[in-house]
Amino acid sequence: MFIEAAQLTWDNGLPYSSHFKDIYFSVDNGLAETNHVFLQGNRLPERFAQLTSEQSFTIAETGFGTGLNFLATWQLWQQTPRATNTWLHFVSVEKHPLSKADLTRALALWPALADCAQALLSQYPPLTAGWHRLVFAEQHITLTLVFGDALVLLPDVVAEVDAWFLDGFAPDKNPELWQVDLLNHVANLSKVGTTLATFSAAGVVKRGLESVGFTVVKQQGFGRKRDMITATLNQARLSKATWHSPAPPYQGQKQALIIGAGIAGVSCARALALRGWQVTIIDQAAHAASAASGNPAAIIYPKLAPAHLSAWHFQQQAYLWLLQLLQKPALDTVWCQTGLLWLLTGNQQREGEKLNNHPWPSELVQKVSPQQASLLAGTAIDCECLYFPQAGFLQPQALCAAWLNHPNIRCLWQRQVSELKQHKQQWLAIDNQQQVIAQAPVVILANALAAQQLTVSQHLPLTPVRGQIAQFETNAVLKKLNSVLCYGGYLTPAFGTVPTHCLGASFWPKNTNTDVTVSDHSHNQQLIAQFLPQLAEQLPRIDTWQGRAALRAQTTDYLPIVGQLPIYEGFIQDYAALKHGKTIHQVPRYYQGLFVSLGHGSKGFCYAPLAAEVIAAQLNHEPLPIAQRVLQALHPARFWVKALKRQK
Repeated sequence: MFIEAAQLTWDNGLPYSSHFKDIYFSVDNGLAETNHVFLQGNRLPERFAQLTSEQSFTIAETGFGTGLNFLATWQLWQQTPRATNTWLHFVSVEKHPLSKADLTRALALWPALADCAQALLSQYPPLTAGWHRLVFAEQHITLTLVFGDALVLLPDVVAEVDAWFLDGFAPDKNPELWQVDLLNHVANLSKVGTTLATFSAAGVVKRGLESVGFTVVKQQGFGRKRDMITATLNQARLSKATWHSPAPPYQGQKQALIIGAGIAGVSCARALALRGWQVTIIDQAAHAASAASGNPAAIIYPKLAPAHLSAWHFQQQAYLWLLQLLQKPALDTVWCQTGLLWLLTGNQQREGEKLNNHPWPSELVQKVSPQQASLLAGTAIDCECLYFPQAGFLQPQALCAAWLNHPNIRCLWQRQVSELKQHKQQWLAIDNQQQVIAQAPVVILANALAAQQLTVSQHLPLTPVRGQIAQFETNAVLKKLNSVLCYGGYLTPAFGTVPTHCLGASFWPKNTNTDVTVSDHSHNQQLIAQFLPQLAEQLPRIDTWQGRAALRAQTTDYLPIVGQLPIYEGFIQDYAALKHGKTIHQVPRYYQGLFVSLGHGSKGFCYAPLAAEVIAAQLNHEPLPIAQRVLQALHPARFWVKALKRQK
């Protein structure tokens, strides 16, 4: 899963692939070629103009290259008069993406695309395998870049494509990207009426497309090329129902209730509001981030996946997605990008072993010596460390306040939902006095452990985990600390108007006590003393510490529960039928318009924003920002399936 960047040479100022011995676009006029082959070949000008209000259009591409096709499509999208609140979704798979420096140089060739190019470059991701989501909300555009081998990753793409750009290097230069196996995946992501265009008119391409169900037409090519191909899929592809088959796409009004105003609920509110939804968020507290999300600091870093799983690792993707969201000037006072050092000592040494052969570049993670770590930290460290240069910590309540500051979001505080009822395609949120607090066709449960108190979600396996942190004022030694230190616990650099440090955090499963205890303070002190004894000696006395304890909601596999909620009893019946080979109408049966974002545990600020993007994509019928296998790993019914499989 290592990503090898494209190796370019520049011939008369134009990019040329050293690996494939081929040009990236026509030497005559690359932008005109894109317009002729892909935009006109898929009839995009008229199809964009025909979109009705709230509709979206999805384009998928094999070979992102210099991004020229995407930016030309963006330009056409801007220039086409369209109905209100229409969205363009673009998915592109690229095995050898350009470095940011090469991409910048290539896009400078097109001054007419400069504004779009700059927006793309500002969000261009690091060259890591897997899914990268870029959202250009003001232009109503999403771009999902999938870095890696299309034959391996395209089967995991979740999308319903309206038009395809087949734009790999020529079949004789890059035959892998034109073989029937890959074209079969193209057809699987298509529907009746999906169109396709490519510069190639090779017989092997024509025959391959016809073999997977496309009707192919040879067209006049661009410039020196005599012919090109367009195609249309005229026959629906059949798919077999599984326990994780998705519910039908949501078609109702863009109104949602979100129960819970921690980071899970706030993230969902933000993601939907950006897409034009009217969102009401309900919480029993007086403000957002009052429970587990309310610590003074949230540590942001990823756990590394085994190298072969890196492309599909939810936590790594969630970390990169959050870093992208935090790079906004409005969040400068919220996000403290100090870097983070993970001490590789004691039982933490196994974390260092994960870096061996890990495909992430050094800009994201690297191993540093004790001397290097000491310089980075501003304090003495006597062991090797993993260094995450882009990690750090954020201030939770400030982030939640910033994300809730949107005209499409209203908040109802100090209201407790004790029951959910569905009536005439509306969900009613009811309090313990049987009064309706609010109603909407869509509800997202983001209320952590409280979800188990609602009938619809009582079967979800969530475990309480007690965690206690401490705050104390800095001193002459501690204020030199520059980086977050992690060792099983954590210590932040000083922050705030009265500079203080945050030390955490205890982790006690199935403990529901939320009182601040001296024993937990002692535990946190002993933990830092075990790994950083010299620094621990500089901490002030425990009796001067300010503490905070809260409960996290954890799952048994440490992944969150994300997506549309199946009906428990119906799912059990349907799964039993499926298990015995019977044909059923739909698997599983879902509550219409009921979604969950739960079980984020101690990684809520890393997990919840990407979980929200997944739910927003499902509700808006967008390509998903994660792989199919990751979606399945997050599925609310996965625990029921495991339990049923254990039964004879």
